[in-house]
Amino acid sequence: MLLEGKVALITGSASGIGRATAKLFAAQGAKIVVADINKPGGENTVSDIIDGGGEALFVETDLAKMEDVKSMVDTAMTSFGRLDVIHSNAAAYDMGTATEITEDQWDRTISTCLKATWMIAHHAVPLMLTSGGGTFVITGSDHAIRGYPGYAAYQAAKGGLLAMTRSLAADCAPTIRVNIILPGAVETEIWGETTQEERDRIAEMCILKRNGRPEDIANVALFLASDMSSYMTGAHIVVDGGLTSVVQLPETE
Repeated sequence: MLLEGKVALITGSASGIGRATAKLFAAQGAKIVVADINKPGGENTVSDIIDGGGEALFVETDLAKMEDVKSMVDTAMTSFGRLDVIHSNAAAYDMGTATEITEDQWDRTISTCLKATWMIAHHAVPLMLTSGGGTFVITGSDHAIRGYPGYAAYQAAKGGLLAMTRSLAADCAPTIRVNIILPGAVETEIWGETTQEERDRIAEMCILKRNGRPEDIANVALFLASDMSSYMTGAHIVVDGGLTSVVQLPETE
């Protein structure tokens, strides 16, 4: 029960990493605010938590809109009276190089993947301070430290999150700890119709020879949200199966 008595707000928790984190945090004693633009998925997450004996509520939220973010935070405070843990996890992006991507696609990606975390902090941090502090966990990406072709906006957003983590950590210390997770290839609903052949090819790029599962990231989020990481702030943890740790050389005969 590492989060017993805590209130955790988790964005992007209708599916994938956010859903796995919400269920894990609930199992560890936290009351959960499930926030997502996907209403059916968010309500399913809440149902699973309640069925497991936990406590949760759903707030339909477009993380790209300031008014939605403020309403989300206000609802959490009205419902539970405090905020102890934030997991900023929502993502939506358009692929394309700098010359291919449109301005609307750029703005949508930056708003959801980068600006949303600032908006959450803008509204939530003052309230967390009145509750005595807490932890702020951000889902970044290995795109923040490694280049991939065709992801101009997404990589800009994730790189910004890595820098923002350090800024928030400095500004919120010592009362609120802020850390970021940099996942690698984690199979979630966002992979859509990716073929099994392509999934296997990506897995072979990792030295652990498998793609990540949402639960792999949720476990690290729990570590950062709990007192197990009490001497960590402004840090990033890469969780990528070794993808970025080595240079993969082509095989020779």
